[in-house]
Amino acid sequence: MASVAIMTVTSAMVAYVLQRRRSRWNGFVNFLVLSGLIIPPAVVPTIWVLQRLGLFRTMPGLILVEVAFGLAFCVLLFQAFIATIPRELDEAAVIDGAGPGRLFFRVIFPLLRPVIVTVVLVQSVFVYNDFVNPLYFLPGEQNATVQLTLYNFSSQFNTQYNLLFMDILLITIPPLIMFLAFNRQIVAGMTAGAVKG
Repeated sequence: MASVAIMTVTSAMVAYVLQRRRSRWNGFVNFLVLSGLIIPPAVVPTIWVLQRLGLFRTMPGLILVEVAFGLAFCVLLFQAFIATIPRELDEAAVIDGAGPGRLFFRVIFPLLRPVIVTVVLVQSVFVYNDFVNPLYFLPGEQNATVQLTLYNFSSQFNTQYNLLFMDILLITIPPLIMFLAFNRQIVAGMTAGAVKG
């Protein structure tokens, strides 16, 4: 959940700056954000970087990888939603003496509630269901995540299908409950920034 919290706050701040501050770099930064969605991640260089930083096989290293892989999607969602918030709110807060940090966290961030719910739910399910990143960046049986427990019931010569399918069922229940409980908020957050009016 730390990766989802970091993703939510960081991407909201990045999207706010990209949407509100127009500069000659906006096009290039938007291109980089879109590249984060299109270009597939490179595993070996990421492992090298994590080893150099001393974060390979650690939970903070996996959290940073999850944040890096999910940030582009979150920035695009927040950016579309922030485009619907009138700039007059920013100007009124600045006239009242709010600095940049206070303007964002006291005025803009509370207005982002629908898209925050969407980002938190979608990214929570994505991080919870992630199989590949823990397999590569958090190896070892002592670090096994819930998705990696699927390996426990399959071997070269034998597969315990009854236990494997029970594990799959148990893994499926939490995301299913989240989507059923917050279905309306997810749809509202996804479509909130779709039409600028």
